[in-house]
Amino acid sequence: MSDVLTTMAYERARSVPEALTLLAEGGEDTRPISGGQSLVPMMNLGLAAPAFLVDVSGIPALRTIGVDGGHLVVGAAVTHAELTTDPLIAEHAPLLAMAAAHIGSQRIRNRGTIGGSVSHGDAAAELPVSCHVLEADYRVESLGRQEWRPAREFSLGYYQTDLRSGELVTAVRIPLRPRHGWGFHEYSRRAGDFALASAAAGVALDGDRIRSAAVAVTGAADRPLRLEAVERRLTGVTVAEAERVMSGLAAALDVADDPYTKGADRARLIEAMAVRAVRDACADARREQA
Repeated sequence: MSDVLTTMAYERARSVPEALTLLAEGGEDTRPISGGQSLVPMMNLGLAAPAFLVDVSGIPALRTIGVDGGHLVVGAAVTHAELTTDPLIAEHAPLLAMAAAHIGSQRIRNRGTIGGSVSHGDAAAELPVSCHVLEADYRVESLGRQEWRPAREFSLGYYQTDLRSGELVTAVRIPLRPRHGWGFHEYSRRAGDFALASAAAGVALDGDRIRSAAVAVTGAADRPLRLEAVERRLTGVTVAEAERVMSGLAAALDVADDPYTKGADRARLIEAMAVRAVRDACADARREQA
């Protein structure tokens, strides 16, 4: 590790264009860094050894949260801790605040960023699975190019995302969905550990019936998994029937054994987290329409 550190270059970018220029000039061995809560542990384990780090944490344009038309736009360098306390997040995307509160320790939440989390591609991470439910898009920029990429298509596998050399996630865009309710639950063996299973849910009600539902989980695949069959079964049923129509979810999941947990046990955990997340989302939606 000492050899890596002695040959690594570092530069702090002052603007997005400067960061994009540095990333392009550095080539494939260049990585952006902000809070460092994803990249630095990978470097410590020898799983990543970038030759050039471009620090984007001090770029003001990446630290903003605001409403633009029909979307909430969150800068990529907004920290997990800021997600849990910002009033615009609480009003328009409380699911992000719920999920961010489960991330690691307070020290990690103070440093880690939403852009770093979604770019890292950790299949167990709290924010990507929440962004699936929120129907979020990620603004990806490179020299001379900018586009929005759907969160649901961004995760490609374990620590793999649709992010290429020279590209930078600069913002997360979330459609405003008033009168929706949200829920998030996860299970880990100890506080701060990686979750063995988690679930995020969003629900809209028409009276006491579920008008629309979005449910996504971690622990079942190499990326966040939307439970589209569950969403279809939930649509149109009453809140009281929701738990019943979700029963049997564990049997429908194809979860492999791993060194830590049997697949069947993890599938039951996933079902339990999904049921709790939907239950909370329904309760939240009831409060929204009251």
